[in-house]
Amino acid sequence: KQFNAGSFIQSLVRVIPTILKHDRFNECGENKDRSTAHLLVLFSFIALFIVTSCFFVALYILQIHGPYSQLNPIKWLANAAGIAIIVGTGLLIKSRLSKKDQVTTYKDWFLIYLAFGLGVTGMLTELTRLAGWAAVTFPMYFIHLIFVFFLICYLPFSKMAHIVYRTVAMAYNEYAGRNF
Repeated sequence: KQFNAGSFIQSLVRVIPTILKHDRFNECGENKDRSTAHLLVLFSFIALFIVTSCFFVALYILQIHGPYSQLNPIKWLANAAGIAIIVGTGLLIKSRLSKKDQVTTYKDWFLIYLAFGLGVTGMLTELTRLAGWAAVTFPMYFIHLIFVFFLICYLPFSKMAHIVYRTVAMAYNEYAGRNF
């Protein structure tokens, strides 16, 4: 069978709801307990990507400089996503610590702690800015940006790479007519 890019893209679109609802994740007995935490982290990363994109457009294209009002709906999304990433990663840490018989390595913990650090430094940056503590805000923001940079650079080499790899594999299975 010759590869058809249009059909593959249609297959990709068909698997997106399965990914967003975590249907396969919930069917796995071993990982089912982490489903809610994983969903919180997934949706918080998606929301924070949207927030970053909106503020990028506001700042660099529309030339609307911050700080932005707390009444701004994009800030609401950012705050909700910041809380969600902290809660989600906290639940993942709790789940992993509760499994005493499971062997874990550096790579198992690194991404969880990085995501937790992103959430904490992001929220602390905003809270210290609102409190008017510039001497704390600027170093905290610097640390947050280092975490963001590290996440982006580390993405292809971490468990987070499955965002791309798993999505493509599921789309290909749908395209090929296989059960995944």
